[in-house]
Amino acid sequence: MLDDDRLYDVAVTFVHGIGDINAKKLISYFGSAKNMFHSSYKQLKSVQGIGEVVASRLYSNFESALVAAEEELKYVYANDIGFVTFADDAYPERLRECADSPAILYYKGIPDFSARHIVSIVGTRNATKYGVEFCNEFVAELASRYPDAVVVSGLAYGIDVTAHKAALKNNLKTWAVLGHSLETIYPSLHKKVADKMLENNGALISDFPHGTKIDPSNFVRRNRIVAGLCDALLVVESGEKGGSIITANIANNYNKDVFALPGNINSTYSRGCNKLIKTNRANLCESFDDFEYIMNWTSRSQSKMPTLDFQFELTADEKKVTDVLAKYEFLDIDNLRRQTETTPNELSLILLQLEMKGAIVSLPGKIFSLKR
Repeated sequence: MLDDDRLYDVAVTFVHGIGDINAKKLISYFGSAKNMFHSSYKQLKSVQGIGEVVASRLYSNFESALVAAEEELKYVYANDIGFVTFADDAYPERLRECADSPAILYYKGIPDFSARHIVSIVGTRNATKYGVEFCNEFVAELASRYPDAVVVSGLAYGIDVTAHKAALKNNLKTWAVLGHSLETIYPSLHKKVADKMLENNGALISDFPHGTKIDPSNFVRRNRIVAGLCDALLVVESGEKGGSIITANIANNYNKDVFALPGNINSTYSRGCNKLIKTNRANLCESFDDFEYIMNWTSRSQSKMPTLDFQFELTADEKKVTDVLAKYEFLDIDNLRRQTETTPNELSLILLQLEMKGAIVSLPGKIFSLKR
């Protein structure tokens, strides 16, 4: 057996029937994977939510899990593959917040999980000219304003590979989350793209150990990583069902910002996006400006906020609201509340005070603007 504490970190994922949620729960409870493997059956069953049946099954699988983990570590070390576990400080914080995030991530390349701006882009495999052109324009604009941004997708046909190629063309780092282990690339036609991603300091990421067979269910499973790694998810063309809609729903459950490109109501591959927008599961995105506005990102190329010179005193809360409004011509109340980090009641009172002072104008649809 390898004399390596990392053996236990990897072995957690090979314990039959443990699952990501229980794996993380047990690691947190015992303080480390090693402590978990050295625990007794009595200690295991005392963990809330585990119980006797699960504890017995886990305990009986510890030895075989360690054997499998040893083989995995040998493969990882021999093939220049990195990995990060939930117990590591380097585990991506955006993903850590997601309840069902993987207990381990394997990767090739250099994924900077602490990157300031990460955008996931997904969509149909049957991309149209409309979707491809929008994706290319969106990524080009993202690169021009945020050259540190990372584009995440799944290396599939259609919108996925379009997003990766657009990122490479515009010198952005891009990561592919795979629905299989890192020993292969699927579809094989995209191997050259994957190689270029690594050359450009991007990464290939998977939570599957080597030897995992390609299975359709695994591609659905990987969608939670695509949704969890990012700050925001953009859906560019999708039917009413499929992986992109699943990913959007997961992102909503993770409280991520979701965006969708609207399209012709008669287009099969716009129906999913239109429905996401119609049911308030995605923000309408007609351009990168829409995305930037909702995300409240500020690029280096944006001009400085205009100086406000009111003929009356503002409270600290009022100034917070007017400073935000100064950045935009118009702003709806929901985005204003989010950007000022106020409660609905607090914001309503502040807006009323500003209206009475003549500092702002209230427009139909709960939209506000500074009085120029």
